[in-house]
Amino acid sequence: MKINLGSGPNKKKDGWINIDLCEGADIKTDLRRGIPFKNNIVEKIYSSHFLEHLEYKEICALLLECKRVLVPGGEISLCVPDARKFINSYVNDDIIKAQMTNGIILDIPSFLAKSEEAIYGKAIVSTGSPMDWVNYIAYSNSEHKYMFDDKNLISHLQIAGFKKATLRKFSPELDNKHGQQASIFAQARKKM
Repeated sequence: MKINLGSGPNKKKDGWINIDLCEGADIKTDLRRGIPFKNNIVEKIYSSHFLEHLEYKEICALLLECKRVLVPGGEISLCVPDARKFINSYVNDDIIKAQMTNGIILDIPSFLAKSEEAIYGKAIVSTGSPMDWVNYIAYSNSEHKYMFDDKNLISHLQIAGFKKATLRKFSPELDNKHGQQASIFAQARKKM
């Protein structure tokens, strides 16, 4: 069994069970209350751009739930926004002018100018200051509650008891093509 946590409207196919609080998920549930499966029955867990919407204690609890439902040797694969990139763009003033698909011209971090990137329109703050992008990643229109960098994400997996927690590269078979440059990708396994 493969589960996609926090799937939202973009559901995975090919045997994935999509779990989210929103309508249209295969299983509609609040993951802050746990994963509705027995111990040791899930082979793979995937989650993309979901953990940052949880508070710190909720992230810790959910990762423990992931470990609980995974079979021994089962894999968890995560993708979260990379706050370091946004903060570095601010610190280094690495901001360029770019035209959005709606024709509006914005000052954006240069790494967001790549064609495969997407910007969450509801979260755009446009005061003309590079600080707008720190606010974008930190708060995202009041939807984000936690920020990650690569070390922090790996540490969360290790603290939850996962083994072989490592960064991974973007996977076109697994990950959404939007957000390649703005995300951190990690994976780990449950101890055998």
